[in-house]
Amino acid sequence: MNSALSVLVTPRDGPPYQDLLYRDVQAAGVRVRYAQGPTPSHTLNVLLAPAVLAWWRARGYQILHIHWVFQFSLPWAPHSHWAKRVMERWFGTYLRVALVLGYRIVWTAHDLLPHEPVFANDSRARDLLLSKASEVIALSESTAKELRTLGARNVRVIPFGSYADPYPVKVTTEEARASFGFRDADVVVGLIGKMEVYKGADLLLSAAAQLPESSRIRLLLAGSCSDQSYLIELKRLATEVGDKAVTDFKWIPDGDLARYLQATNIAAFPFREITNSGSVLLAQSFGRPVIIPNLSTLHDIPSDTAIRFEPGMDSLVAALQRANDLSEKECRDMSAAALAWASRSDWASIARETIETYKDARLR
Repeated sequence: MNSALSVLVTPRDGPPYQDLLYRDVQAAGVRVRYAQGPTPSHTLNVLLAPAVLAWWRARGYQILHIHWVFQFSLPWAPHSHWAKRVMERWFGTYLRVALVLGYRIVWTAHDLLPHEPVFANDSRARDLLLSKASEVIALSESTAKELRTLGARNVRVIPFGSYADPYPVKVTTEEARASFGFRDADVVVGLIGKMEVYKGADLLLSAAAQLPESSRIRLLLAGSCSDQSYLIELKRLATEVGDKAVTDFKWIPDGDLARYLQATNIAAFPFREITNSGSVLLAQSFGRPVIIPNLSTLHDIPSDTAIRFEPGMDSLVAALQRANDLSEKECRDMSAAALAWASRSDWASIARETIETYKDARLR
């Protein structure tokens, strides 16, 4: 048992990663609490964050586990450089207060840099975090290599587990495909998840528009988009693609997400940049091969689970055509390999590794 081990987590993000991880961490006897502010105001909670640290430290919490830094972005000043400068300094204060109070800091490097700028200099803020962290968790060997290059100490690789469990399968594959109007002969390429610029949904739509009329490729793009200008662009591109694309730009309830994935043959993620991706893992957890760019941070993904392309429109079009030409056997083999890769680690083992990381941090 690990009853003496208490972990304060920040920030709290949507499922499934943290829910799956801390379910088994808590089952092993570790106390886990999210460092959520005491008020309804995000700005006030940011200002009170050091006091929250002191409150929980007085109650025996020893580890501060940081996952992301987006909580330091002020919602009323997302593009203000002075606000980002102030928040960068406040972040430094937050880390120093944590150390003075006796916390050991653990950082899970989901992203080497935020997808949207949080601080005046995100690289400088990341380097400060690396200098203060006792332990750094990388989700892949590729990320670990990047982190060590940046000067990270005590890097431990703890990969994702399967994401299939939280999303119940309620219909057959045939029913799922029929619900979107796809035919048996269609090769459905899906991009399921939040529509953010870095994921390249616009690139996928542009590439589909260049496929020949004889192509069996059909796109399924589904997920919410909070950037209104980007949403307008996606809708415009989808109109140009016509019946080659089915789009559903809204939040997908967890209970219905599996239907979208079941309707696809392969998932495409033409990232502009990426460190790790839960969306890729989610698709692979449902046995879907992936189309991904040949980026160094994605080199861990096995070649028998993916169609890779060099960044660029012509290469992406060629990758879609490669998906169009896959034989049934190739599809089955890639699907089996994707499922095996996504299931290589179970969450109980991941929790044990995470707890060992906490123990090591406490000793430093």
